[in-house]
Amino acid sequence: MGTRRSVHPLLLEPTYWRSRLGELGEQRPSLLLTPRPELCGGGRDVVEFRIRTHDGEALWGLLARPTLRAGPWPARIRSVGPAALLTVNHRWVEDGGAEFVFQQAAGRKLEDRVLDVVHVSRMAFHTEGIDRFRVTYPPPCRGLDLDEFRIAEQLFDGKFC
Repeated sequence: MGTRRSVHPLLLEPTYWRSRLGELGEQRPSLLLTPRPELCGGGRDVVEFRIRTHDGEALWGLLARPTLRAGPWPARIRSVGPAALLTVNHRWVEDGGAEFVFQQAAGRKLEDRVLDVVHVSRMAFHTEGIDRFRVTYPPPCRGLDLDEFRIAEQLFDGKFC
């Protein structure tokens, strides 16, 4: 595992993010969960989620939870690109972790992607059975540097969220 580099300090400007997160906090959360029985089995329960983002876009993904182990579960949040197949990591779930995987819309600005991660993170924090203190994001790998996750992680660590 490599160490994560810090994002540029201007991307963590407290006054900018406080106002953006303040707007986010004023919104009424909208969450729709739909069972996905065709994806269940093998020690996992899977539901599809749809939420409205801060700018009114639909964000959708999958939530997979273990059925053979009682919570609280650690959770992992990750995203896939707009053209990628939305799948869960069966091994992670069967080993006792929950996974939130969502599809990024094409052409979203970094600021919007950060707020999408914040939306899904907050959903994870309030999902029954999830250990909110063990919610993690994907590490950078194979040259992929997911700034939106690193910024969101630093925002939560900095108590801006």
